[in-house]
Amino acid sequence: MEAREALLTRRSIRRYKPDPISETDLKEILEAGLAAPSAINLQHWYFVAVQNPQALDEIKAVMGGVTEKFQPVLAERFSRNPEQIGITNRFLTTLGGAPVCVLVFLLKPDYPDRDGAMQSVSAAIENLLLAAWDKGIGSCWLSAPQRMGFGPALQERFAPDKGEFVAMVTLGYPDQAPKMPPRRDGRYTIV
Repeated sequence: MEAREALLTRRSIRRYKPDPISETDLKEILEAGLAAPSAINLQHWYFVAVQNPQALDEIKAVMGGVTEKFQPVLAERFSRNPEQIGITNRFLTTLGGAPVCVLVFLLKPDYPDRDGAMQSVSAAIENLLLAAWDKGIGSCWLSAPQRMGFGPALQERFAPDKGEFVAMVTLGYPDQAPKMPPRRDGRYTIV
């Protein structure tokens, strides 16, 4: 797949087939994340790829709490489309049946440039998404666990000495083909 095609056709997938991801593909996706640019080359990220069914169930249990706490945000965001609340809740509590969930951490708590460090981790996440899509593997980047205060629980269970939880990414073969949401006008200027 050409880079432009990957950029323009990748979508957030919220329903997956149960097919496993091969270890080779998973390693290549994670290595693509490691190849991201980073502020002063500090490579601020750490990934935990969870595929064990019992461990995924533990993440889903945490996501039950996230879902409950996230309701006011969803109610405001989807006030005109309330059906999206139920769809989002199902995804959050089941992870859409994804066979893999990558937990992403900011490796050290004391980077002198926290903004640069977070941008670096974000670049690594985007690399994961695009590398997965290049292999026909769907993904969804979730910030709700961190936003709702559940990062420490995930950190304690899955990476107690690997820094602050930032986000999670579900991975799996898509069981849906969402269309691109409309793009908003006026989002760039050329000077």
